[in-house]
Amino acid sequence: MPENEHLNPNPPAPLRSYAMQRTIGGILWLNVFVAILVMLGTTPKSQEQQPATNIIIEQPEIDLVEREVADFSLTERSTETITKQDLLGKPWVVNFIFTKCVMSCPTNTKAMMELAEKCKGTDVRFVTITVDPERDTPEQLKGYAEIYDADPEQWLFLTGDKAEIHRLIRESFLQIVEEREGDDRLLGYEFAHTDRVMHIDETGKIVGQYLATDPVEMATLARVLKGERETPEGNKFLVPKSLPNPLNIEAPEAGTSEAVSAEESSENPKEVAEVVVEDSEVEPAKEVPTWITNLPAVNASLNGLATLLLMLGFVLIKQGKIQAHKATMLTTFGVSVVFLGCYLTYHFGLQYYTGEAQKSFPDLGFIRQVYLTILISHIILAVFVPVLAGMTIFYGLTNRIEKHRRIARVTFPIWLYVSVTGVIIYLMLYQLAGV
Repeated sequence: MPENEHLNPNPPAPLRSYAMQRTIGGILWLNVFVAILVMLGTTPKSQEQQPATNIIIEQPEIDLVEREVADFSLTERSTETITKQDLLGKPWVVNFIFTKCVMSCPTNTKAMMELAEKCKGTDVRFVTITVDPERDTPEQLKGYAEIYDADPEQWLFLTGDKAEIHRLIRESFLQIVEEREGDDRLLGYEFAHTDRVMHIDETGKIVGQYLATDPVEMATLARVLKGERETPEGNKFLVPKSLPNPLNIEAPEAGTSEAVSAEESSENPKEVAEVVVEDSEVEPAKEVPTWITNLPAVNASLNGLATLLLMLGFVLIKQGKIQAHKATMLTTFGVSVVFLGCYLTYHFGLQYYTGEAQKSFPDLGFIRQVYLTILISHIILAVFVPVLAGMTIFYGLTNRIEKHRRIARVTFPIWLYVSVTGVIIYLMLYQLAGV
């Protein structure tokens, strides 16, 4: 035995262990980059649900005109009768919901609430019409309106005869509304209807349509209502001058190119005018880039990867594989740093393009309370993770083993909780709530 070997009972690890560490680290980082590339290549829902745009007629002899809302008589939550004539004289905005809805209706109503707040002092009225008037009585709508602090002088909630309301939506606004039947009629999903918000001018003509679930569209509408810009070409609501009224057709799905056939006139019922809906680009300065809308999915992937790495690091240290544990935890810290960069980029980008730095969870009752509880605890603990993780890594790298162990017992569960809840928050906000 060499003379100095007994002086060093822990000889250096063989070089092949470092090669294994580099291999493991390279595979993990490759997973990170693959996850990011996959997410960036995925089309987000918000891009799939762009509002229908200008209607262009292939026959140049048919003119495009604005469509006028048909006469109606409905009942406000105050039990006052509201007609089309009562709304003339100033612009108004209308959306369609039902109070028992558990999907997009809370988001749509919240978007209307935020729009009304942005337009305070503007001479415009807001109108919400229920598609489920049999259950949404004036009293029910009154309670629903109170949840959103709706000013009765500015924001009306209307109910009435179901046939009249559905005919108004289909034949005047040319939007989809359908009552589900049989096995498709689930609690909270009784009706399928449009998520579009319609802008009507002071004469009763429909001048624009905007997707309530798209914050960029709603921010644009706010500027239009305040007179800061004209209705964008991509949001104008134009139809053939010869389009019959009423017309029992369903509006095409948002963001598609679809032909709709209609009889041109009663004199020639067999003559058909083909209408094509084409997408128009939103102004580049106001369109949220796809890579920004994909960042929440990227962030969730990074949180998920950090969770797996944390669990792997825990298993490795329990098995006494110190070098592999060290490489895994350093990789985990690197993933968390990348996450922080993506997280800040997303929220700064959202603020720049939409004026809102974050998405709000819709009012889904108890589910929203659960979401807020998770979110608040996640945010509070996330503040401590960089400090705790940094100290834990520092003590480990400087061989202060006892201090490393003590602080690791605190750092590990907090870091793991923040990573896991990061994924849960994404699923609840962007998948469950559909925001």
